[in-house]
Amino acid sequence: MFRHLISLPLAALGVVASAHTVAVPRVAAGEPTCYCAGGEYHPLEPVRLLDTRNPSLDVSPLGAKPAGAGGPSFDLPLLAGPLADDGITSGDVLAVMVTITVDSPSQAGYLSAVPKGAAPADTSIINFSQGQAVANLALVRPGVDGDLTVSLTTQSAGSANVIVDLQGWFSTSDYTAGTPGDLDDERGARLIPVSPGRIVDTRLDGSGGALGPGEVRMLQIRGADTVSTPVVTDIVPATGDPREITGVLLNLTGIQPTSATFLSVLPSDPGGFPATSNVNLAAMDVKANLVAVPLGVDGEVYLFNERGNTNVAIDVVGYFERVTDETRAGRVVPLSAPFRSLDTRQQSFGAVPLGPGQSEEWSFAQFAASVNIGGESLGEQLGVLGNLTNASLYRQYPTVPVGSFLTVYPSDGSALPTVSNLNMTENVSVPNMALLMYGNDQQLKVFNAFGYSHYIFDASAVILADSPTP
Repeated sequence: MFRHLISLPLAALGVVASAHTVAVPRVAAGEPTCYCAGGEYHPLEPVRLLDTRNPSLDVSPLGAKPAGAGGPSFDLPLLAGPLADDGITSGDVLAVMVTITVDSPSQAGYLSAVPKGAAPADTSIINFSQGQAVANLALVRPGVDGDLTVSLTTQSAGSANVIVDLQGWFSTSDYTAGTPGDLDDERGARLIPVSPGRIVDTRLDGSGGALGPGEVRMLQIRGADTVSTPVVTDIVPATGDPREITGVLLNLTGIQPTSATFLSVLPSDPGGFPATSNVNLAAMDVKANLVAVPLGVDGEVYLFNERGNTNVAIDVVGYFERVTDETRAGRVVPLSAPFRSLDTRQQSFGAVPLGPGQSEEWSFAQFAASVNIGGESLGEQLGVLGNLTNASLYRQYPTVPVGSFLTVYPSDGSALPTVSNLNMTENVSVPNMALLMYGNDQQLKVFNAFGYSHYIFDASAVILADSPTP
């Protein structure tokens, strides 16, 4: 259970567009005997693994990496550096959480990544324009030699810098370090999705206002309430033992900085210029990125703004909790490779953009039922992790420019939450990793604020519920 061979039967894919269903055939169920450390998360102090602008943090071929038709690629050792220093081996690691940034590409294109030795991906992690700096969180799997194969696809020969920051890792069932039941020496933590809630909006009165240049601001996460209605108290629980909540998944949105800048979220005060980043912003840009970050000793994180004055919105989408039993809830099972579960541009998904102020419902029930390990169904699931991309945004009125945002939320009768997953403008493909929490019958809704939006979702992993499907 929770080893490296996790499959999805793509060859038999079928889609029921009229029912807005993401559909794959069911695989016969089988109850595993031991979950052990499988699918548990180990958050790390963010650390830079790769920076092609810095020879001391680069891999061959040195410097900006080739891009072009067919996706020239290079291999990145995922298990080197801090994981190797801690004695973590390929048999311990199920998947790795990284923030990947493309910087100064010579032309527009996209970045994709697969385990070394796997077939090239038909999905993307980052879509970028010429000269743009774009970051995205990604859950990736090590392949041969513990490496990740990264490719850059553009129309013609070019290049781009690539930066990779390690955020944490998920363990296999074979990982035996740690003492079960001892929170001081625990194997890892489970991912608990929550119905998304906004805990910070610096545009609101009493919020402290926009972050200034070089400013570091401490944010209390454990025990935080939402700042939007309906108010949710303790969206990240204020537990009796603070060691039980080890980290948090936040959707961080930078809003209209007065200067080009970047934002970093860290578990401790960086005491100066941080070594990693989460969101890159041009002046007056609005951009979001999912952040996986450990909590500080008192349940806090620290937010850093590089330059200018920048407003920020932060939405909680999940948290990581240490659990001492062998239940299933919150365990993360990565797919063998990212899988395009929906693309509204395609005829099989309706080929109709989502209009202004509209929402539509998608069922992931058959998709969830098809995910298996060695032919064993995983049963019920809490949600899915993957890359949400706005593929295109069209104007509602020909002479009026449009900007919009997408919000994905559980389909359980709840009102539209005051949160967003990604913000987009015309003629720009915008990606952001998203944790999508299922509602009733493993369904969810997608809302588009303005204009007409086509969007894509590439699934990377599923999050288990506690009760297997009969």
